[in-house]
Amino acid sequence: MSGSARDASLRSRFLWPLMAVVVSAALAMTRLVGSSGFYFADDSQLGAFGQWFELGDHLLRGSLPMLNPAAWQAGNYWAEGQWGLLNPLTWAVAVFTRLIDDPVVSMTVVKVLFLAGMTLGVYLLARTFGAAPPWAALAGILAPLAGFTVFMDAPSWATGLFNAAVLPWAWWALRRVVEDGAGPVGYLAASYLLITFGYVFGVMILAMVLVESLVRAVVARDRRRILASFLASVWGALVTVIVYLPGILTAPVTERAGFSVFNVGFLNADLTDMGSAASPTATGSIGAWWGFATDAPLAYVAWAIPLFGLFLPVSRAIVMRSVPLLVIGGIALLMVIGPSHVGPLRWPIRMMPYLVIAVVVLLAVVATTAFPGQITRRRALAAFGILAAMTYLAFANAPGGWRSLALVALLQAAAIAVIWWFAVRRERRVRPSGRRTTYGVLVAVAVTAALVPLQMRLFPETPLPVNAVPRSVQQMTSTLAGSPGDAFVVGDVYAGSDDELSYRERLIANLWYLSPTPVGSLYTVLPFSTFSNDLCTDLRGSTCEAALATLWSTDETTSRSVADLMALSTVVAMTATYPDIPEVPDGWSVRSGGEFTWVLERGEPVEGAGGVVSTGRGTEVEAVSVSDDAVTFTVSSVGADSRVVLSRLAYPGYTVNGAELADPVRGWLLTVDVAGLAAGDIVTVSFRPPGFVVEMIAAVLVAGLLVGWPLGRILVRRRVSSRWDRHGRDIRPSTEA
Repeated sequence: MSGSARDASLRSRFLWPLMAVVVSAALAMTRLVGSSGFYFADDSQLGAFGQWFELGDHLLRGSLPMLNPAAWQAGNYWAEGQWGLLNPLTWAVAVFTRLIDDPVVSMTVVKVLFLAGMTLGVYLLARTFGAAPPWAALAGILAPLAGFTVFMDAPSWATGLFNAAVLPWAWWALRRVVEDGAGPVGYLAASYLLITFGYVFGVMILAMVLVESLVRAVVARDRRRILASFLASVWGALVTVIVYLPGILTAPVTERAGFSVFNVGFLNADLTDMGSAASPTATGSIGAWWGFATDAPLAYVAWAIPLFGLFLPVSRAIVMRSVPLLVIGGIALLMVIGPSHVGPLRWPIRMMPYLVIAVVVLLAVVATTAFPGQITRRRALAAFGILAAMTYLAFANAPGGWRSLALVALLQAAAIAVIWWFAVRRERRVRPSGRRTTYGVLVAVAVTAALVPLQMRLFPETPLPVNAVPRSVQQMTSTLAGSPGDAFVVGDVYAGSDDELSYRERLIANLWYLSPTPVGSLYTVLPFSTFSNDLCTDLRGSTCEAALATLWSTDETTSRSVADLMALSTVVAMTATYPDIPEVPDGWSVRSGGEFTWVLERGEPVEGAGGVVSTGRGTEVEAVSVSDDAVTFTVSSVGADSRVVLSRLAYPGYTVNGAELADPVRGWLLTVDVAGLAAGDIVTVSFRPPGFVVEMIAAVLVAGLLVGWPLGRILVRRRVSSRWDRHGRDIRPSTEA
């Protein structure tokens, strides 16, 4: 290769991915023109931000949270999974979030960086399938612009975005290991990050990628590829056990228990919705909280889908190379249009990003093969035919948007015509294929960029709720300051959530982590069934009107109030649910009343959740030590009722040294039976994530693979290289006589 050709190749290798990342980040930032808080909505506001703030606070103090009794059903962090407690990227995000005062700024920076990272990952993945740098760059730009990523994952479901951004890196690294014989470090790192985010959908896709790779290697009878795929699968399985086993073993006491398959048309698509996959402005019939129609293009994949008509058919060799893309894309599509609920899994449209990745990478591969030499007028007509059919399907599904559909179709048709023209025109002074490919891809990038403002004009924000969360961490950290002990919120917490003034009196869900007062009304993906039913509370801490009466009621077993059993010293009651001053029991008073809340406090605060709150008749114990994950007490006497009740949820994973666990009081309070013990006996109640021994064994094996796989590869390569000289001759001593 000449020097100029080598320089051109290097420029192509670095400039195209750089251009893709810059364009992707710029297009992501343009969303802020229509809404400065575009990337700070719904679950990012009420879930991820407060969670990262709390995790960052722990990390800056040199600790990792495992269990928080005061958080009640949101406090089993290992079972929750999506805290990313073992994920260095999540740690970095958490610390960054903790240090920035404006949550909109911190969230926007994080989201844009992950979108740009997704672009580069898709670029690299496309290159491993043989896509040329320009087409791989186009694939990278298209992937994060898909409707579900733009309007659901990026504004709200942060862990979904993290998965979609890292999955291409894990897939790319796996292909490097299995197909090219590269070292495993990249795969080990990327897959570890993907799995430890704790978001199961990306892990499911990774499992499918691993199975496909292993099956293909077995069919080819390639021992090296079989071994590499097998080791990669074992690694993924072991890390998955560590991350997900606590949640699986905790599920029986939560609303995730049981297994059933049904379809209520909630956040899943049908084939007519997929007909709008090529239009960035087409809405569909994807049902959710907003009803049976979606005011956002959630089924949008890429405007460039009709370009397949220009590039197909391709040779059998290209089809065989693309088998992994066809398999993963096909599985993702089947899941997207499948039942809305499959056991604990729900809302299958969350698989859309993985369908998008497969489609855009496949487009880059077939475009590389066919452009420009195989482009004909007949193929151009096929592309126009696909465009017409998909535009009609989008119109039929939501005819009200016909004007924007027509405008998009005109832009797509113009792009098809121009790209076709670049393919068939003659250039005598330069290499035709390289220059024409550049022109064709730049036209596609220009159309991509032009469609974003049009989409923004129609859909400036996510269809998910956007709350008026203050843009000041300092303001939120002063909410409920000075209240004693642990607190709990009752009533409709969503009332007034669109009024920023309301946050001076209260917070919502995981935003309560910013309050100096420990508040148990937090966000959980694993509601503790008996607890949530007893207090009629949802997964974000909103309750029915009866919750306050339940707190004041006397428990029949212990003859103590539920507020006592929860070790509460403060109750925040929402005025939307309790417009009149609430009645309080003896020992409590109404400290303050505002426009949005009543603050009710004990006259004499009690120690917060975690310790002993009740003993049976005739039984007395004395606390020795109380921490988040352990309680030690000394038995003073044992009566006819030998039960000791702790202000903790009875999660699987608790063990007792010196006594036995009893049936939980009220079905949710951790209870210990000290029958048979004598005065002076010491009892220790401790918590470890359920399946802890299995998880530790898996961790040891993970550490062994992390060290052994790269080291073993190095030793094998050295042994093989010592057998041959630099001319490829066998230099071992001859064994002939």
